[in-house]
Amino acid sequence: MESLLAQLPAPETTPQPGQRIYRQRACQVLSIFGPVTLRRDYHHPPGPEGGFPLDAALGLRDGCTPAAVRMFSRTAAQLPYLESSQQLQELAGLSVEPSRLQRLVGAVGPSLQEPLLKLPAPAASPPPQFYVSLDGTGVPMVRPELEGRAGRGPDGEARTREVKLAAFFTQTVTDPEGHPLRDPDSTTYLASFVCSDEFGPLARRAALQRGMAPARQVIYLGDGAAWVWEIARTCFASATQILDYYHASQHVMALAKAVYSEAGSAQNWGVRWKALIYDSALDTVLAEARQASGAALSAEAQREVDYLENNRARMDYLRYRANGWFIGSGVVEAGCKHVIGQRLKQSGMFWTEAGATAVLHLRCALLSAGGWSHLWSQLLPRAA
Repeated sequence: MESLLAQLPAPETTPQPGQRIYRQRACQVLSIFGPVTLRRDYHHPPGPEGGFPLDAALGLRDGCTPAAVRMFSRTAAQLPYLESSQQLQELAGLSVEPSRLQRLVGAVGPSLQEPLLKLPAPAASPPPQFYVSLDGTGVPMVRPELEGRAGRGPDGEARTREVKLAAFFTQTVTDPEGHPLRDPDSTTYLASFVCSDEFGPLARRAALQRGMAPARQVIYLGDGAAWVWEIARTCFASATQILDYYHASQHVMALAKAVYSEAGSAQNWGVRWKALIYDSALDTVLAEARQASGAALSAEAQREVDYLENNRARMDYLRYRANGWFIGSGVVEAGCKHVIGQRLKQSGMFWTEAGATAVLHLRCALLSAGGWSHLWSQLLPRAA
């Protein structure tokens, strides 16, 4: 490896006025085969064409070859940096300090978002149904990242920042019972700390790249968060909006508990009302709740009724099921746990936004259909 590197010609550069060239400066480069010595010219002062031109031509990042960067990034996307270091030592015989892995991921991170936004559609033919589903989850952050932010706990102190996650997938067939089946290798992800006003356009760009435009039907699945439906209104206006049935069921159960003080009665009526909304009989649910409440609904019951009324257009579950569509946002909710939680919410972890974002980009690429190979084909040249 070292002998091959020694034969590489230096990139042609024209020294700038006053710039000096120091020949054959040596450094240790970490490749997938282990450390190798590289000798190259150094241009001083660095300037636009200065520094080590050969390093740039070889695609070195933090003294690592492109293939090593890809290998190290993959382990760091799956495991904490200390465990990643141990895995590399055990499986590849490579000694890489956890701090170096963290530094490398931080250096690669800023260049990852654009390739992820341009992730191509997994399927060659237009899908019958293209789904967009959004959700959010909190990530524990270092204290400076939380200044000026209100928390949900009793003390009012923030301990997490919300990461927004978009999941995109397609559906072509249903099972023999008519239940929808997600197309294999069609699910892709996009995650970010940005506000909803910025995340919506990013999600739309990604959806268009991933095959939304030619789909016969676009379906937008979400829970009850206001920002989720605002993004639907501003960025996916032509999509059919569906409120996650299981989220709607929670509000129906809450309505039953607000109307019936006895726990057994509330449970029984809640089960009945869940079955009714499953068949798009929301009017029957609301009528029975009002009748049981007598003259006026309690404030708690009225709040639940208002919620259901406001989401009426997103709760035609009988029609959605007849069309063979998904009525639950389980894909993105599972994504919040798998894409985000499994790596960023482990015990004792606290993140900066930049550090968490870099890892999130890597995980979205790794867990998206075709995402990993696409990311590295765009990001780094092939090399050892």
